Amino acid sequence: MFKQPPRGPEPVWWIIDPIDGTNNFANGVPLFAVSIGAIYAGSPIVGVIFAPALDAMFTAVRDGEAQLNGRRIAAGARDMDQFSSISLDSHFPTYNSIPPWVCRIMERTRYRNLGSTALHMAYVAKGSFLANIASTPKLWDLAAGALIGQSAGAVMTDWRGKEIFPIDPAAYQGAELPAILANKKVHPQIVTLINA
Repeated sequence: MFKQPPRGPEPVWWIIDPIDGTNNFANGVPLFAVSIGAIYAGSPIVGVIFAPALDAMFTAVRDGEAQLNGRRIAAGARDMDQFSSISLDSHFPTYNSIPPWVCRIMERTRYRNLGSTALHMAYVAKGSFLANIASTPKLWDLAAGALIGQSAGAVMTDWRGKEIFPIDPAAYQGAELPAILANKKVHPQIVTLINA
């Protein structure tokens, strides 16, 4: 983790993941993204996720709308059913077994893993996925997608349903930030399923 404090008069921190989906990129799978977020007073104010192989640019600014290639997107309000999708990452807190909540998610919907937390969050913002459940993300995985998702009408919290932001980038040392980004209808259901 490289960290450099802001140089200007305003304490804006740029949080950059130059290749989210590194394993995909290294193995020729075209599902990866550049994720850039700006944090001011502990919360994201700008978010950009660019998937160059897909020619897809997801953007948002605080108090503005979320967009994909200049067109407004929305997380929607679909409920879980057998035709809807929820994205899960491939890292769980323990590798000895799959957590029981994963099976509960799989019983209610289809689950997807694109290999990129940033793309998972972007597709929640677009309404393609109902939710993204991330087990081991870092701040650079979440900063852009959090704002894009929330600007599209989604809700982002930790697994207990508590706000993740504000975060002090100066004090952040790379801790994992388990997170849920979901549309407003599904979010409380996900929190309940994880904590049941």
